[in-house]
Amino acid sequence: MIKINIMATIKYLLQSQKENSNIYLRYSIKKGLVLKRKSGYVINPSEWSKDKGQPIQKNQELKTLKLKLDKLSVFVNDAYNNAIDKGIEFTGDWLQHQIDLFNNKIIIVDLDILTNSIDFYINSGDNLSSGSVKNLENLKKFIIKYEADCLKGKQVLIRDIGLNFIDVFKKYHKGKGRSINYIGTYITIIRAVINKASLNGIPTHPQFKQIKVIKEIKEPEEIIILTREEQELIRNVDLVREAHINARKWLLLGCLIGQRASDLLNIKESNIKKIKNLKVIELKQKKTGKQVVIALHPNALKIIEDGLPYKITLEHFNSYSKEVCREAKINKLVKGKMRIDDKRTLTVGMYEKWQVISSHVCRRSFATNFYGDIPTAVLMNTTGHSTEEMFLKYIGKTQYDNAFLMDDYFSKLAQLDK
Repeated sequence: MIKINIMATIKYLLQSQKENSNIYLRYSIKKGLVLKRKSGYVINPSEWSKDKGQPIQKNQELKTLKLKLDKLSVFVNDAYNNAIDKGIEFTGDWLQHQIDLFNNKIIIVDLDILTNSIDFYINSGDNLSSGSVKNLENLKKFIIKYEADCLKGKQVLIRDIGLNFIDVFKKYHKGKGRSINYIGTYITIIRAVINKASLNGIPTHPQFKQIKVIKEIKEPEEIIILTREEQELIRNVDLVREAHINARKWLLLGCLIGQRASDLLNIKESNIKKIKNLKVIELKQKKTGKQVVIALHPNALKIIEDGLPYKITLEHFNSYSKEVCREAKINKLVKGKMRIDDKRTLTVGMYEKWQVISSHVCRRSFATNFYGDIPTAVLMNTTGHSTEEMFLKYIGKTQYDNAFLMDDYFSKLAQLDK
């Protein structure tokens, strides 16, 4: 008998006196939960020790059989220990699955295959945001391409994803010019998919828990915003092209409602609501899946009452916004990133601000310009930041800035008390 831990034990036994009797694996997990299945091995009862629960060690063939049974015990033990904290139901089918895996008899179907598990995750009903779904779909495309390029079409299996797989995966994507953070994002998603599959009884690689998230440490990002004064310049500049006038509306509206471009550029009349005498924009954020209600600044209200801008692609919004800012002479020199000569890599340098304007400036301008005027919790609820630390980092602030704001607040209270 091989002891697994305080509660679970394995014992091998025969249930027949036939010449080729099946060796059964009896797995006692706790009182009232004893599983038993064929081990996949047979033996002549005359060569079996009932007392020891193992082959009699009288020749090399029987010694080899004992070694296989010992390895099977370790395999089942590892599977049990990996599954015990995951809420998996231990049944005879679960035990049979482990035995089949050990003996390489398992039929590779469904969630064993990584791409199938990705599909399962997408369709699991976990209320995933559209951004999460898109990342999962992109991961599936990566895996299919990886299988074709590196595995000659062989499918990646959940149980094969260990440290070696991750190392090869990283090298493959680095060779494609992808950044460390980009690769790290998809390794994180792979971990989530495997966790989901393991909850459904799919065995994982022994090294799975050693797979770490990777992230590149970067220098603090230059904060590019449009100040209130710059927004006024944009509002008042004479524009001729209809495309520029339309892009200006989106740009200024974005700086006043603090949404990502994926949400901003999809605002329609149906998102405009009236609550008593208050007009608001109500939408569900694509990335977070969060429902937000945004009170409208007077300037935002004017844009809407003059007629919502017509729909525009993100690519056109970015290019037209640069041109609008150039016309408005938003040309202060700032440190930023640009693609030079349409190259994929971004080049850091000093540029006129209009050159580095993109859709990201809207949400960040809103958060920065209204910081201190609107409670941080309200701003975070609007921008969709989950923690104050992330929010402050996003606008280039620290907890010390909060302390100074509090001091200003106390000073104002003191003046009122006089």
